Amino acid sequence: MNHEADFPYPIARLYRQYHSYDLVIDSRLVGDPEKVLFFALPGQRRDGHEFIPALIRLGVRHFVAQRQQFFRHREAIARAVGAIRQSPPTVNLVDDPAATLRQLAALHRRQFDLPLIAITGSNGKTIVKNWLAELLATRYKVCSSPRSYNSLLGVPLSVWQLRDHHEIGVFEVGISRPGDMEQLRHILLPTHGILTNIGTAHLGNFSSQAELEREKLSLFREVDWLILPGRGELPHRAADIVEQGKVIPWQGEGGADMVVGNEALNVRFPDLPAVYLENARSAAAAAHLLGIDTPTINGIAGGFVPLTNRLEQRQGRDGGPVINDSYSNDYGALAAAISFAETLDPFDSLTLILGTVQDMPDLDIKLNSLLRDRIKRLLLVGTANRRIFSDFPGAVFYEDLTSLVEAIGELDFSGQTVLVKGASYEGLDQVATMLSRQLHRTTLKIDLTALRHNYRTYRGKLPDHCRVVVMAKASAYGSGALPVARTLEDLGADYLAVAYPEEGRELRLGGIKLPIMVLNAEAYSFPLLVQYDLEPVVHRAEQLRWANNLNLRVHIELDTGMGRLGFQPEEFHDLYAADKGMAAAAVASIFTHLAASEDPLHDSFTRQQLATFDRLYESYLEGGGAPVQRHALNSNGISRFPEAAYDMVRLGIGLYGLGDDSLRMHLQPALSLTTTVTALCDRPAGQTIGYGRRGHIEDDRRIAVISIGYADGLPRLAGEGRFAVRINQLLAPTIGSICMDMCTVDVTDIPGVTVGSEVEIFSPDHPIELLARAAQTIPYEILTNIGSRVHRIYVGE
Repeated sequence: MNHEADFPYPIARLYRQYHSYDLVIDSRLVGDPEKVLFFALPGQRRDGHEFIPALIRLGVRHFVAQRQQFFRHREAIARAVGAIRQSPPTVNLVDDPAATLRQLAALHRRQFDLPLIAITGSNGKTIVKNWLAELLATRYKVCSSPRSYNSLLGVPLSVWQLRDHHEIGVFEVGISRPGDMEQLRHILLPTHGILTNIGTAHLGNFSSQAELEREKLSLFREVDWLILPGRGELPHRAADIVEQGKVIPWQGEGGADMVVGNEALNVRFPDLPAVYLENARSAAAAAHLLGIDTPTINGIAGGFVPLTNRLEQRQGRDGGPVINDSYSNDYGALAAAISFAETLDPFDSLTLILGTVQDMPDLDIKLNSLLRDRIKRLLLVGTANRRIFSDFPGAVFYEDLTSLVEAIGELDFSGQTVLVKGASYEGLDQVATMLSRQLHRTTLKIDLTALRHNYRTYRGKLPDHCRVVVMAKASAYGSGALPVARTLEDLGADYLAVAYPEEGRELRLGGIKLPIMVLNAEAYSFPLLVQYDLEPVVHRAEQLRWANNLNLRVHIELDTGMGRLGFQPEEFHDLYAADKGMAAAAVASIFTHLAASEDPLHDSFTRQQLATFDRLYESYLEGGGAPVQRHALNSNGISRFPEAAYDMVRLGIGLYGLGDDSLRMHLQPALSLTTTVTALCDRPAGQTIGYGRRGHIEDDRRIAVISIGYADGLPRLAGEGRFAVRINQLLAPTIGSICMDMCTVDVTDIPGVTVGSEVEIFSPDHPIELLARAAQTIPYEILTNIGSRVHRIYVGE
């Protein structure tokens, strides 16, 4: 099978030349530079053409570039070529590098006559893919998507991994806009399909739920069969697009048995939450239809674990961060984990504890290129790594996990960021746990993948020229300013804003280079602003004078109705009069605060504020003032008043997927507060519980003590049954008072609760708004009151 004649000549020519090369769109993921074809993709925030000079110096010799963008960067590229004193690199100029990438992948797919399973749905794609690949690997040589590569860029890169030795492919597919799926279907040509579910993710880009459903199902128009859950009307609607008889629903509940089509399977699954059991059944059903016998399915499925141990950052035993990524370990996942760790590394000293990397052609060469000059200390675990040990002088080799565990107590990781990278079956999460500082059973998890998604969601609603200021005050709403700031810097945010200079100093000492706006800066702190290159907000004339004396860039705040800080209209007029000195100031921006942008009841007031702001700025210009950047919108303002984006916006709590009802269906909650059950006891009717005997037992109850109290940020108003935590997906109401370090909840009607069971205080499935409502406050206050002893863990894709 060749199919070159089905593609334009330039694509066929490129394919013949580069079919054995690695296709790369991220400069950080370059393996062997001599075998890389780099696609320079223009983007809103970062342009891949900017990285061509550095890649030339690294040794990359082949590029696909967009014509116009290439010529904009040709001087820098020419300097790079001159510096290496080699023949010029090969640059293939095209109109659309991303489209070229997709066409090359489509042609590559057509070289392979093998079963290819495509998985799509609103949730669960990655875990179904991983579990199915694990099942199929017992019989076939499997090619599957790395990480969560499922987009118009991710799918082509995944398909390109197909090689002659593969016998089956498993790829996940995600869409965000109409028309995406047809492009992806053309690339994949799936022979079989799995639909996990269809929810509301990305619904905002479609006219209706029905249109979104049709788009997803169109992937499977020509498959031999389609597996999907059998509940509801979805199987019948799927049959309208996929040929009748090819739609095979599965049925089943709980941890045992299922029916695939009309065939009963005696399968056993581990004790997993219901959503994971659905994913397990989808994977098992597909594996069964692809020839995996039931005993094998049971043997593998018994070890299924949820998507944990993926890029979790913890506080290390020896002071530095420990990043646990012990879920999977293909080359792409390793490269991504190293990039993630570099983003969060405050020391510029990265230690890698590396388990077995999934085999691939030229793996040794790729690892050598990937790790060299980026990893300061390398610990290799497992016999498969013996072959690369000699390539890394100073590396330490451990035959197996036991050998490393025995030595770990004597190893010092001070002043280092430690990345633990391996596959789940190797058990390296144990090493990450041993290296972590166990401060407290209560944990605030910050999902950096969700944070990135939310940032891009807001960014997508803004004009290209508009800059984004992200609020990092109050330790980034309690989530930890420095790791969040590093993520934002990597995302391409333009500014950070903090409340006080000390918060800005913390970011600078952590290596943050972004401009930082300080909302509250008094006279004593101005030398600190100079020392750490911070930009004060000024709302009094004397602040402007102090800033001028120190040559500081300033942000001028106008009060248009907030009634808090800012120059009143008449004060602002006086300020920009020549004799007041504003003309000599380095003004970075002029801005105002909206008082009620989230509330439709106050929209007329919000528009009045914006009109006042416009009028003041026009008067300023008419008075001879120089044009400067303007901003007024907060998170709710971005979603509800995008016409007033001006030159900048200020993104706050919306970054965490909270507080913006207008975008609720499009944001992903990024924060989860969890704790554990410390003790269980049965209490007879008539007893009381806790201080003040406020917990009354009306009949026999089972009570759990959980490790969180008001010192950790759980408000006292959440006690006495006004709030319920979530255990095993069921609600457990508080009983009695919230104490300083613990509280009690009623688990009488919740099966399976044991000491150590996880307890959700809030999470994506248990919204923080429930707790805020019980405590008669708002999510901001809940987040900023989470105590410092609560262990912060950062996770991300």
